[in-house]
Amino acid sequence: MRAAFVISLMLAACGRLAFDRPDPADAADAADAAPVDFGAGCVVGLDMEEASWATAASSVVNRCARGSSGIAALGAARVDDVVRGRVGEIPAPSGCIHIADAPALHATTGLTLSAWIYPLALDATNPYGVIAKRTDYTVDDAEYTMFVWTDNTVWVDIDSRNDRNHGTKPLVNGRWQQVTVVYDGTLPMAQRVAIYIDGALDTMISESSASLTPYPNALSVGCLPEQPETKPQIALGGRIDDVGVWTRAFSAQDVTDWYKATAR
Repeated sequence: MRAAFVISLMLAACGRLAFDRPDPADAADAADAAPVDFGAGCVVGLDMEEASWATAASSVVNRCARGSSGIAALGAARVDDVVRGRVGEIPAPSGCIHIADAPALHATTGLTLSAWIYPLALDATNPYGVIAKRTDYTVDDAEYTMFVWTDNTVWVDIDSRNDRNHGTKPLVNGRWQQVTVVYDGTLPMAQRVAIYIDGALDTMISESSASLTPYPNALSVGCLPEQPETKPQIALGGRIDDVGVWTRAFSAQDVTDWYKATAR
């Protein structure tokens, strides 16, 4: 059975990624004809095919349109990758992409963070940023953060760092891997945060906050920021692709479909 993935142009809101499952030769798949719309709730979408990261309009953050979704800072650049095509390169120690704060970036009871990463500097000891909305990795003003730290596992801060916790599966240097974090404040405390690696559940971790506190911080892609925000010091040290932020909680099937739709 074949699977066709169609990425339509991202226009008005956040855009639509059509995940078209059926094979015309397989009548059993007819019920699966409807595409999965990943535009719902999407507030940031960087597929790295943008002509430029230079930002212009103040409304770019509340769309997932290609182009002007962020600004390159301190060495971050678009490069060609033999596996994934055009990607972002986030060099250590201080590469980063910044996206200015906007109302659309403030989630409440639902949040999904996802990115394909190709780390090169993981050492099982130091932290390496992926997606962070905070001013400083050493303080509690974290609206949400996804990073790699001890034992090269995925760590999560949701609504400050009071419930900081991590997954179980180590990431590895020199390999493309997709990391996805889903927060659902409507679930019981022990089930509110789920960490996925390559579309499969790694672990579920407890989170005491049933909703997120808004902070007026920029969103950083590929680093953990340190004050001042224009001088990030803990970069991913590698490459990043297909970065997404949604102000809704993905279902497990959504995560799997997103992984399949963005795999190369």
